[in-house]
Amino acid sequence: MRYSVIIILTLITFIASAQKKEVEVYHKTQEDGSLKIFARNNTEFLQSVQIEATFKGMEASEDLPILKTIEPNQSAYYFSLTPVKNAYSYNYRFTYIKGDVTAEHNDDIIYYLPYAQSKSYMVDQSYNETPTHMNQYALDFHMDEGTEIRAIRAGVVFEVVDNNNKGCPREDCSKFNNYVLVMHDDGSIADYSHLQKNGARVEVGDEITSGDLIGLSGSTGYASGPHLHLEVYVMRFSGQQSVRAEYYLDKSTIGVPMSNHRYTQEMDKKNPD
Repeated sequence: MRYSVIIILTLITFIASAQKKEVEVYHKTQEDGSLKIFARNNTEFLQSVQIEATFKGMEASEDLPILKTIEPNQSAYYFSLTPVKNAYSYNYRFTYIKGDVTAEHNDDIIYYLPYAQSKSYMVDQSYNETPTHMNQYALDFHMDEGTEIRAIRAGVVFEVVDNNNKGCPREDCSKFNNYVLVMHDDGSIADYSHLQKNGARVEVGDEITSGDLIGLSGSTGYASGPHLHLEVYVMRFSGQQSVRAEYYLDKSTIGVPMSNHRYTQEMDKKNPD
């Protein structure tokens, strides 16, 4: 199993390195001949960066590999390599992914429905359902183009894309998806997808609370018609791992919104998250 994990991480590194240098790993040579290894995050997003090294005739100051999360446009020190023989060699490799791969979802959190108080919408597709939610804890709410989408939980806006103006019922249209991602205080992320062009009402770095307006629904990306695709997930090096989130279905009911059911937002969004 350990060997398989190394192969996966190396593959991710290769794919990432073919793009811009979003994350760089470098060393600084010290007066005693030791090397200090650093990583720098050149993006606007939190990145999880793991570094592994192989070496001969040297000692590492820490057990490897080392995984850290690095804030946007920041650097982090990882470890030192110190020569212990006259002849020595080393190399290091790294992998990274956007988000916090150490995040664990707080299952005690109950989420608000993603629209304004007193509004009511039908669920077209719920958790683990066909045609597009197999092995995925995601919801599709049927919404007309331009419907106001509200935050289901407090957090910080992590990423925004809203410059696309195309959608179709084919997977190859996924690249045209408009979305807002919001990171919560436990490191989980809420994905609000298929927004209309210029439909975002927030910017990266904005702090929001539940009930805040974050965007307008649309049909961009992999979509057969206007709707909101909503999913909560945590990041892993293998990709997104969706979370079985529960919602306030009304003032007295907590659970998972079911397909072909209509739910009215009854909760007072001024309550603390």
